[in-house]
Amino acid sequence: MIRLAWKISVLYAAFLVPFVAADDLPPYNCDAVFKFEGQFEKIVALIPYHVYPIYTLCTNVQFAKEYQAAMALYEQAASDPVCARMNFKRSQVNLIDMMHDQLVSLWSTANCQDCLDRANETREFLAHFDELDKCLTKHLLSPCDPCAESYGSIQGQYEELVRGHKDTICVDVEDRMNQTRHRWSAEFNCCRNRQHSTTTFVVIASVFCSLPVVFYVVMYVVTRAKEARERSREPLLDDSSRDVPACSGSASGAELDAGS
Repeated sequence: MIRLAWKISVLYAAFLVPFVAADDLPPYNCDAVFKFEGQFEKIVALIPYHVYPIYTLCTNVQFAKEYQAAMALYEQAASDPVCARMNFKRSQVNLIDMMHDQLVSLWSTANCQDCLDRANETREFLAHFDELDKCLTKHLLSPCDPCAESYGSIQGQYEELVRGHKDTICVDVEDRMNQTRHRWSAEFNCCRNRQHSTTTFVVIASVFCSLPVVFYVVMYVVTRAKEARERSREPLLDDSSRDVPACSGSASGAELDAGS
């Protein structure tokens, strides 16, 4: 858009060179052409004031008025046979047509007609934008909770505007929404859906990482409990019972000796 404005400025500078000076042309005052040049000059002068920090070009009443007046003057000049011969059919380099095409390209590229065709919706969106901007300025340190409702309103309204007009949305509306989303998510980090998704991911990842540890702990406890139950089932032997086999073994040995 800035490059297009620069081209228009260069074209305007070229237009300042007198182009109706040939001696073979009839003495005819084509007022529409010179008035069109005046409208072109006014439009070029307006552009730098309505493209930064946000686009206000299409919603600027004066810009729309000057553009429509320029288009009417061009049609008037083009429909006049003598004026057309003097200014439109002299050579292949037609400055009037070039200026006209640049203005039309600016208007159509910015989709300014969309702002005019849906004036009520556009005004409502701009009002919500101003409301959100005031809220963000008031709660500059922590705007996420106080301004959540305002942000949701402008987000919902923008989606309604885009529905069915995705490629023809007015640049003033689109630029405001892009800047609002950037401030909300990047500058203030208020993108709740992304925060919720990140938290959910961390919780799920932690659960899955802890499963092996829990498994080994459970297996250890079960094994130890099983061993304890097995030990509890074994018979208890005292010292006297442990001496009996030795004594009986010795007696049997003595009897064997006596018998032999």
